Amino acid sequence: MSIIDFHTHVFPDELAPRAVAKLIENAMATGVSMKNHTNATINGLEESMRKNGINASVTLAIATKPAQVSPINMACAESIRQNIIPFGSLHPDMENFEAEIDFLVNHKIKGIKLHPEYQYFYVDDKRLYPMYEKLSSSGLIVVFHTGKDPGPFTCDHALAPAIRQIHLDFPKLKIVGAHMGGWMLWDEAEETLAGLDIFLDTSAIYYLMAKEDFARLCRKHGCEKIVFGSDSPWYDQGECVKWIMETSLTDHEKEIILRTNATRLLDL
Repeated sequence: MSIIDFHTHVFPDELAPRAVAKLIENAMATGVSMKNHTNATINGLEESMRKNGINASVTLAIATKPAQVSPINMACAESIRQNIIPFGSLHPDMENFEAEIDFLVNHKIKGIKLHPEYQYFYVDDKRLYPMYEKLSSSGLIVVFHTGKDPGPFTCDHALAPAIRQIHLDFPKLKIVGAHMGGWMLWDEAEETLAGLDIFLDTSAIYYLMAKEDFARLCRKHGCEKIVFGSDSPWYDQGECVKWIMETSLTDHEKEIILRTNATRLLDL
């Protein structure tokens, strides 16, 4: 079975050691134990993919400052490979987001990642609505971090009701709610998001969410709207695939989550 990992992170070679150390420090400051399973570079990710039978990975970048947006997106445009699908980034405080979105479209970048905790904004803040409108009309996919986060954050910037409101206000916007719609807040995600015409990814749930709860949420939401994600380097890609294979989902449900849905969403 071919597998597409919809949620991974990489950093430039020279930045990766510092970035990994800082993110681990942030998590440990809140009592969460975290370690990296690759060196967090593209080469490290590709090595993991070869080892674990992953055919393609989406890499998600996060601009924590407006000045980082253009350099990140240019780097994404240069890192497209047959097996690496880079997503760009925008920032809520940036100027001229329209031109940046046009750049992403023109360079065949299929989506962006927004992380409301690291970028410190509420997803349903009306000042972002012009950006959402442009993203919707452009056809770009938007991956939202959702729920809590293992770091020094308020963890209230991307809750399930706000994600639901964005979908209602922009029904054509291609939304992927990371971490099954709300990291560590899965009851709320199930009550609020299940059944909506948005995608959820499976990243960072392994060994935290009960397998029976995962299978129930997948079926309640619709397995055809679930995409596999590992959150590499923080999770081992092979262990994440193994965890899903051990659930009570049918072989067909596992196949569409691990490959088919991402193929369709990414228009591969």
